[in-house]
Amino acid sequence: MKVARTVWSGGKGGDYFKVSPIAIDDYVTEGKMSKKQLYIAYGSNINLEQMAYRCPHSKVLGISEIKDFELEFRGVATIVPKENASVPVLIWELDERDLPILNRYEGWPRLYRQEKMEFELNGKTFEGMAYLMNYGKIAPPSQEYYDTILQGYRENALDESFLQKALENSFQMDFTDKDFDENFDIDEFENIDYDDFQLKL
Repeated sequence: MKVARTVWSGGKGGDYFKVSPIAIDDYVTEGKMSKKQLYIAYGSNINLEQMAYRCPHSKVLGISEIKDFELEFRGVATIVPKENASVPVLIWELDERDLPILNRYEGWPRLYRQEKMEFELNGKTFEGMAYLMNYGKIAPPSQEYYDTILQGYRENALDESFLQKALENSFQMDFTDKDFDENFDIDEFENIDYDDFQLKL
């Protein structure tokens, strides 16, 4: 299979690359993946530099959208149901060797859960996995986190208006300590390296 690739020097963990949207016919048979998992990224994992470091065995397959959902910030990104809305996403062929690290980064299963969702690519419908937050209130992201996602939007030529709208919405909510889920147990994450975790506490 031919992949259009531009190599960028440096970056965390070595070289990383930008991959243009490609056909996935070589990976699928009758709309199903063969020994691979389709991963739907909408937040920091659309950033190619970060994913090259975090999931070096995985590959970009193309760009799509999740319909009837919208992007939302609860300090970090999630997507939530909203009729007639949509969220631009980056589709990855996720190698099973990268899944444990990705789960750890996402705080699965406590902070995020895995959900199967449908999307279209190259005129066909596929099912992939996305991480959705289990709880939390609307709150703006840190500048560093937002810039990480913005870089991913620009690397993959996604419509930045979706990201800007989510940011604007996050500032329309009063966010105080009382908004935190009272059942949240910080001790559960005591062994996590917060330098590589989405929610830097």
